[in-house]
Amino acid sequence: MPCFLGIDVGTSSLKTLVVNERGTVLAAASAPYNIICPKNGYSEQDPDTWWAAFIENLAKIRIQLDGDLSRIDCIGFSGQMHGTVTLDKDLRPLRPAIIHCDARTGTEVRELNEMLGEDIKKILMNPVGSGIMLPSLVWLKKNEPQLFEKIRYVLLPKDYVRFRLTGEIMTDYSDASATLLFDLKQGCWARSILKKTGIPGDIFPRYGDSADSAGYVSKSGSAETGLKEGAKVILGGADQIMQSIGSGSIRPGQATVNIGSGGQVCIQTKQPFESVHLGLNTFNGFSHDRWYVMGATTSSGSSLKWLNGILQQDDYEEMNAEVETIRPGSDGLIFLPYLSGERCPRLNPDISGVFWGLSYRTDRGRMTRAVMEGVTFALRSCLDTCRASGMKVRSLIANGGGSRSRPWLQMQADIFQVPLKITVQKEQAVFGAAISAAVGYGYFKSFEEACAQMVRYQAVQIEPNPVSSQIYEEYYQLYLNLYDSGQKNLEAVTRMGRRS
Repeated sequence: MPCFLGIDVGTSSLKTLVVNERGTVLAAASAPYNIICPKNGYSEQDPDTWWAAFIENLAKIRIQLDGDLSRIDCIGFSGQMHGTVTLDKDLRPLRPAIIHCDARTGTEVRELNEMLGEDIKKILMNPVGSGIMLPSLVWLKKNEPQLFEKIRYVLLPKDYVRFRLTGEIMTDYSDASATLLFDLKQGCWARSILKKTGIPGDIFPRYGDSADSAGYVSKSGSAETGLKEGAKVILGGADQIMQSIGSGSIRPGQATVNIGSGGQVCIQTKQPFESVHLGLNTFNGFSHDRWYVMGATTSSGSSLKWLNGILQQDDYEEMNAEVETIRPGSDGLIFLPYLSGERCPRLNPDISGVFWGLSYRTDRGRMTRAVMEGVTFALRSCLDTCRASGMKVRSLIANGGGSRSRPWLQMQADIFQVPLKITVQKEQAVFGAAISAAVGYGYFKSFEEACAQMVRYQAVQIEPNPVSSQIYEEYYQLYLNLYDSGQKNLEAVTRMGRRS
């Protein structure tokens, strides 16, 4: 019986999952870590923390597999998108990675928009935003020039962990296409963008499709991890396409909503979709000829994690029970979830979050529900932007931590006003990485065949409640108005807070 290992290098934890050819889970583990915030607006992580979390997980996996990691035949990767890992000539990290929720590059974003002009639409086909590799590299070139000169390679987060395992410097189309350094029409690193920004072209890795080989577990990789030397490793992909695979959403027109650390609405498409002015992203899927459109918010599940940390709230069953006692609208409390700027449809690194409607009646339950509702309003805004672009979404597959809270699932159905399908497997991105390993190993001929065999859904969908949907529609319109009326003041206080 073949065994496939999936690895997801997430924002708040690294997850590992071992499955068989039917998608049955044989072993699973997760190791948490934190985001480093040395200054207001900065978000970084030490790449070696990911590697340490991987080794920690494998020790747990080994026990669950009766001490035998040699049963694993092929390994696939998923990872947080956009981040910047810089390596020196000895292939060691030069500094902590600048990750996707970083908001330091507001100035660089404005300069790049002016410098690149129509090339953004014609070549990159994506809006320029903070936390993405291009503005992060421009920031490093400007603010840490001596370090910038030492860069030999630049990688994305999952690619660093895979490099430590195999010794190969590589990436895949889905992650490369989300760097703002990739020519989406030509399918290669964008030479004209590199020339204009003064970034050397030889620091970028080779790329391939998600099921392509990334080499094999090296001798040193085996010694550090306990994995079988010579076990096949495949490229895998960005967490959003991996969670789509793990949800079975791989055909044009299928759509998912994900509430992880960030939040995303992803719709599979037949071709790239140019929508820079709307704040939507278009990226490669699991191969060079597959595409998806994404509307993304910066702080989704991380907003709830932030609140829970302040309230010292860690019993999720108690939290969900408390939230269910609160009426839709949280009794007039609205949360704008802009804790690290925002992306779609209002691309703005210089905006901060806020609670509107605080009173003596406001308590833990109301604040928690308001955060869940505010995050869902932000994702509804992404969904509406997709709909305004002509995309039809009649149902969604719910993913991430937001799919594990029954009251939050109901809020999503009520606010989106569409039914939600729920997969049996709760960790879709790492499951998608394992499915990719099964395809890359050759057990399945295609992702379509693999998903048909391995992905299963719960019998009951979450249906919208018409009464709650009507209430939420009024709150949603107010949510939109609050941003428009408060934008200038929120930007001003954000910039004041960043002063040294």
